[in-house]
Amino acid sequence: MKVELINQPTLEFVDSAVGQCWGKGKYGADTAKGKERIDKVCNKFKHASMLRFATYIFKVELSTSALLEWTRHQHADYAVKSTRYCTKQNPNAITVELSKNTLVNVMLLQHIEDIKQLIIDNPQIGNDDLKLLLPQGFIYEMQVQFNAQSLQNFLSLRTAQSAHYHIRALAHAVYESLPNEHKYLFKEFVYINTKEQ
Repeated sequence: MKVELINQPTLEFVDSAVGQCWGKGKYGADTAKGKERIDKVCNKFKHASMLRFATYIFKVELSTSALLEWTRHQHADYAVKSTRYCTKQNPNAITVELSKNTLVNVMLLQHIEDIKQLIIDNPQIGNDDLKLLLPQGFIYEMQVQFNAQSLQNFLSLRTAQSAHYHIRALAHAVYESLPNEHKYLFKEFVYINTKEQ
């Protein structure tokens, strides 16, 4: 499970959008005055639509289970590695996300070894059939893009204690990968369970 921020996000367009609405012009998103205005307007006054002018693009490795939960967020753009075309490319690269249960992990790892052996022994079986065997723990690679408003929503739902532990860990990794100078926009949307620290 990995998360990497792969673009250089800026809040300059959030600053200019806020300035446009209030007829005040730009303050500069990296100035104290600009940050204070963005925080006040977007977070405190709940005019979060201005945050749509900031974009974050992540490269993520995650399980099928986490992918299903992640893609329920309709305000993001996704590019996910295709099992239709990639399953047979390198059988030994097929990996899984493990659970907290030892018995489940033993069965999951055995299932993956069976799939790898099936690919090696039966090269005539196509990806369309092989992909049906992949478990919920199968690791995908994807690229995902959020605007800052949608990212606030994602973090509030997926860092919550009620979220599955895989997606919760990913959501925390997303937050940690953000530029430090942007975290003030998201801090109040991230649930911290002190028992897990």
